[in-house]
Amino acid sequence: MESRISILLLSVVGLSCSGCALFHRHHNTAPAPVQPSPDADSTGANAGAPPSVVEPTVERRTVNVPRIRASNIELGGYYGELSIQDFGAQPVKVLRADYHVTEDFYFEATYGVATAGKTSAEILGGYQLLSNAERRFTYYNLSLGYNFLPGEVFIGRNFAMSSALYLIGGIGTVQFAGDQNFTVNFGSGFRVLPTDWLSIHIDVQDLVFRSDVTGVDELKNNLQATIGAAVFF
Repeated sequence: MESRISILLLSVVGLSCSGCALFHRHHNTAPAPVQPSPDADSTGANAGAPPSVVEPTVERRTVNVPRIRASNIELGGYYGELSIQDFGAQPVKVLRADYHVTEDFYFEATYGVATAGKTSAEILGGYQLLSNAERRFTYYNLSLGYNFLPGEVFIGRNFAMSSALYLIGGIGTVQFAGDQNFTVNFGSGFRVLPTDWLSIHIDVQDLVFRSDVTGVDELKNNLQATIGAAVFF
């Protein structure tokens, strides 16, 4: 009887030990880690292909900017109107020669000619104050010019022309009414260069001199407005 009880207890102890070992192995077994594919990055994308680069597409516009030629000599002809004080506004023809010392400063020699009209006293009184030869108005000036506010003038999207506003002033002489008078001239203008050898000018100046042609010795202001073209050599 005792031997049967001993065998039963040994069997129970053996089954208990084998169950604990099986339970321990079951809970200590972890799932095998999943190795990432060598062809995949951290986000799961295919890392074998190089990353794509976005190349910007920029269409650049070519603008040809005219330049003043290295010789810096500019010759031109101009036409406009000269208001001769007391003698009305008359057409004037002008020749100019410029020498550009720098991009900003230049010297200008000017020759202009016009024919004076009649004064109001001549028209109303019916007499002639000056002969036809004395009505010839001729002047010579030597001036210094200064280019300021340089810029560009655009015509459409693809054509640009260099431009500048300028100030000018100088001295000279006027032959009029049989006299030769010392003259001071000053004014301003606008210049634009369609090409590197051609320039277009719009110019306004005042020619000031003292004269007693009407019987009173006083300063005469003679306003002149011209437009013309010049070429560079």
